[in-house]
Amino acid sequence: MDTQYVKKVAWISAFLIGISFLIFYFLLFTRFPAKKSEVVKLYFVDNISDTHQFLIDKFNREFQGKIHVEAVNLPFFKFSTNERKEILARSLRSKSERIDVFTVDIIWTPRFAKWGASLAPYYTSAELEKFIPQALRTCYYKKRLITVPFYLDVGLLYFNEEALRSFPDSTILLKQLEKGLSWSQFITIGKRFQPTDRPIFLFSANNFEGLMCVFYELLSPRDIQEMFSGPQVRLNTPAARRALKLLYDFIYTYHFTPPAVCDFDEIGCYNMMLEDNGIFLRGWPGFWLRVDQYNETHAQKRKIGIAPVPHFKGQRKSAVYGGWHFMVANKSKHKREAVQFIKFFQRPENQKILFTHGGYLPALKAVYDDSSLQRSHPEISSLRRLMENGQFRPIREDYTRISDVISFYLNKALKGEIPVDEALRKAEAAINSHRIILK
Repeated sequence: MDTQYVKKVAWISAFLIGISFLIFYFLLFTRFPAKKSEVVKLYFVDNISDTHQFLIDKFNREFQGKIHVEAVNLPFFKFSTNERKEILARSLRSKSERIDVFTVDIIWTPRFAKWGASLAPYYTSAELEKFIPQALRTCYYKKRLITVPFYLDVGLLYFNEEALRSFPDSTILLKQLEKGLSWSQFITIGKRFQPTDRPIFLFSANNFEGLMCVFYELLSPRDIQEMFSGPQVRLNTPAARRALKLLYDFIYTYHFTPPAVCDFDEIGCYNMMLEDNGIFLRGWPGFWLRVDQYNETHAQKRKIGIAPVPHFKGQRKSAVYGGWHFMVANKSKHKREAVQFIKFFQRPENQKILFTHGGYLPALKAVYDDSSLQRSHPEISSLRRLMENGQFRPIREDYTRISDVISFYLNKALKGEIPVDEALRKAEAAINSHRIILK
């Protein structure tokens, strides 16, 4: 019965992705018809934020008469990360020449390598040295430079500073947060806010890659290595059970987390944190921008601090790295111009704009060392320090398939539809059998 249900979900997901793919192709081929011109026209596919568009317009002015970039928008509010992945894969699989530059989640490099042009001819060793090591590590596949850094993400614990300062020992609590809490310390603090109708801890638990990041942060690098290093995935382990059980307990045992998070991506959690005056939130650096936007339009301001993601006692702090890389399509007829466009976004002054206007974590070392930026945005130094404690998701060519299966079953467990042990056992069996692919 469960297999039939999964297959039904798979068919529905495939249908929805197919519709999204047709919409994407309509946008790509009808909105931007080919024209004969001496100006090289590049097509750039991404989630086009206002900051993206600002820099695209800046590029088009600088290269007017030579290169013109047209943006093809796959916004996060319409397409999940998983849907973007499948739409891009289908487009590139069709060998279209109408995509020149696109972005990929840093963990997608192995999956998209066959559709990406080698970027080694366009970057010197000196240029690559300018990127922070965490940004560059996932750019290679089989020793080939397939992607280059756009921006980084790292998991963070956000906290409501005003709420914590209501306790007489708030100074001690804030120092503990800055140092990094164990999960047991975190639970003890959370209980001090009860009873309350405010969400105490928000984390994105929908069926998508964001849930995987939350899950991995409850595992050590050694745990992840043991689970994913061999041809057979070993998911039903004590470490995985402890991790998933804690997330379940936040919802149903401690009542820190509303069950609604099982249908939330990060944006849903961000909105609830601000609108319902939440206490703690697991999020990404981009939440800073949403806090600023909220405070500009509301009389009741939110004062939010950042801290390392909690860890189990005896386990080092290990937030998950996220972020996006640039790729150049191997079928593009304008690879050199595409790289010019990418390098424009990688200029220090433009990486700085990405951070100050868009909340994107820079990939260049020089931006973190910028004294004027440190004065205007002191959180940049804290973010750089927090980045030292990160860990990567499994680097595997079949990672996206594995991730789809795991997130499906984790989400079912967190909704209370199946027990924790059963979710991990079924996910492991589905992955290793190769018979069930959800998306």
